[in-house]
Amino acid sequence: MKRWATMAMLLVGAGWAADPAPTLRGHLRQPVGEPPVIETAGGKTYTVAGDQFTTAQMADPKLKDREIELEGRLAGPGRFEAARIFTVKEGKRYKATYWCDVCAIRTHMPGRCMCCQADTELQEIPVP
Repeated sequence: MKRWATMAMLLVGAGWAADPAPTLRGHLRQPVGEPPVIETAGGKTYTVAGDQFTTAQMADPKLKDREIELEGRLAGPGRFEAARIFTVKEGKRYKATYWCDVCAIRTHMPGRCMCCQADTELQEIPVP
């Protein structure tokens, strides 16, 4: 029984010590008619895919040419699958959100407010 408990503790401990999700940092490029890409400081480009929120933010013209950091995984040569997106200013990460002043509703996708249909405003919230 003792061996079983020791093995379980090692397996759980290994999960705690696991590396965080891979990140990709660079400038967001939005080629017309093509998926968005991240261009790294070294000049490499990665086509980015993700869930509906991430892909909507990646297509937001307000973020074009901005420094972006993505958490996710490499999905093959020159491809990155993003799970989370952050904007970067002066080396600090921010969560991109969209705010409707009329309805006081926050969303994670750019566009019109789900309630009043007014345009939402990009707001960047510092990540601790």
